[in-house]
Amino acid sequence: MIKLSNITKVFHQGTRTIQALNNVSLHVPAGQIYGVIGASGAGKSTLIRCVNLLERPTEGSVLVDGQELTTLSESELTKARRQIGMIFQHFNLLSSRTVFGNVALPLELDNTPKDEIKRRVTELLSLVGLGDKHDSTRRIFPVGRNNVWRLPVH
Repeated sequence: MIKLSNITKVFHQGTRTIQALNNVSLHVPAGQIYGVIGASGAGKSTLIRCVNLLERPTEGSVLVDGQELTTLSESELTKARRQIGMIFQHFNLLSSRTVFGNVALPLELDNTPKDEIKRRVTELLSLVGLGDKHDSTRRIFPVGRNNVWRLPVH
């Protein structure tokens, strides 16, 4: 579960003050997948970066699975981020890895056992209709399709 409460983000550029977010609240129930869309400059990226504290809100609360992220130390925050699946607009896949390998990478980095990686990645690829493409490289997919297999695995 992700809950943002009264998030405000202000940037200072020289003498200019830019309010990117103003009192934004959002609740994403556990197990749900949401997308953030809007016009250029509307604050989408800032909002998403506030979810995992890549950008610290000026004000407000960021609760993920009952844990208040804004109060965590850097090491605690790093651990908490491992539980947040995100897909960024500009995300480079590793062309040297297969579809399976790219999806498996976050689990490998988290020292997940190999049998668990195989089970979870196979399940996820099947879920999005790519079960038969697990040994393929990204070059076989049109640009838009590349986004489908960049799956959050946690």
